[in-house]
Amino acid sequence: MLFCLIDFFGIYLDKQMMVNFAKPMLMITLFWYYYSNAKKLNKYFVLGLFFSFLGDILLLGTGEMYFVFGLLFFLIAHVFYIIIVLKIIQITKPKEFIIASVPFLLLFLVLMNVLYAGLGAIKIPVIIYAITISFFGIVSLILYLQAKTKISMLLLVGVLTFITSDTILALNLFYKKQSFYPLLIMMTYVLAQYLICRFVLKLNQQS
Repeated sequence: MLFCLIDFFGIYLDKQMMVNFAKPMLMITLFWYYYSNAKKLNKYFVLGLFFSFLGDILLLGTGEMYFVFGLLFFLIAHVFYIIIVLKIIQITKPKEFIIASVPFLLLFLVLMNVLYAGLGAIKIPVIIYAITISFFGIVSLILYLQAKTKISMLLLVGVLTFITSDTILALNLFYKKQSFYPLLIMMTYVLAQYLICRFVLKLNQQS
């Protein structure tokens, strides 16, 4: 919580030194929270946190290369999170997959239409990342449709919050900057990671 507040105030006050200090600590403290409360560690979640940590550090840099590698690390983190979900969802019927895909496909198409002209040379990395997090959303919605529980709701809200954070980030970078976007991006990002962590902890309690 302390590092979250330092990061938020650093963004609000435009103090990059505060942000550089606090942001790398976010996933470290979330891991400590997870480690302190988990009966057994989920290796995929730990790896997801690790690559999120690397992504946080890379996105502190300026320039296209930092952004692309930061994006890559977050993509890898999402793959590990997706594996967690795929291990617990039941065999999915085509109709179920289509229903779950529609909202995320529509969001993907709308965003690509809005952002495409501003993506420049990094169109392919951004599109691949967007497809990956959209798939994360799809499998999370499938899990909720299969088992409408508080646990599956935790995950779905977490993933939707993550997608919201990434959407605002993309709009800020490639469409139109707004002064309040950076703080909103970090607040939704931290909340998303926390909700996914809570989901994994609840799964752990069930096993």
